[in-house]
Amino acid sequence: MKSSELLPEELDKTLNSLEFDDEAGMLIESISYSEADLYLTFSIRFDEDTARQLWRVTINGIADEFVTRDWTQSINIYNEHPLLLEYSDRYTELYFKGTTDNSEALFIEIFESLMQMADNVTDISDYLFSPERVKELSQQGYGLFARGPKTILKLYEQCLIKQGIKPIFIGEKEPSLENRSLKLLKLGKSYFIAKNFVFERQQ
Repeated sequence: MKSSELLPEELDKTLNSLEFDDEAGMLIESISYSEADLYLTFSIRFDEDTARQLWRVTINGIADEFVTRDWTQSINIYNEHPLLLEYSDRYTELYFKGTTDNSEALFIEIFESLMQMADNVTDISDYLFSPERVKELSQQGYGLFARGPKTILKLYEQCLIKQGIKPIFIGEKEPSLENRSLKLLKLGKSYFIAKNFVFERQQ
């Protein structure tokens, strides 16, 4: 769930302005670390006649990040997102009993179910199986299918049931209050999971 209201009003206004057209974009300029905090600087560049904006984000309590330096027109903050499930969702294990001769259908069902949760494959890549792995599990007959966030494993459960395989959940662990409060900042393909994001315009 996107929380655009968490972006500074000035930044949100810029991104929705006429000047921020198809030629404009954002680019990460620098990143530095200090203990549990991260400092991100990014620029907003328009055409040759418009001065660029420079923004700094102080990211408090960083839990995870992925950084790639590419041009983008997308920046959002989320408090619900597949990338946050590892921290906010209940942890459990999914076991199974039974086999199927149609592992390809099971693979497709899992892929399509996961893609309904995300805008791109990158966001759910940690939960995807290879066709070979699905085939191996489909013929195994019993054992551990996967462990992780229950929201994801419930999707697997429905896919297994469709193929006549019995799913069984074992164990469950609640996330900590601290982890449940984490938010996600996405800047293009880069992302940052942390407690808080403080934006300051530098120029």
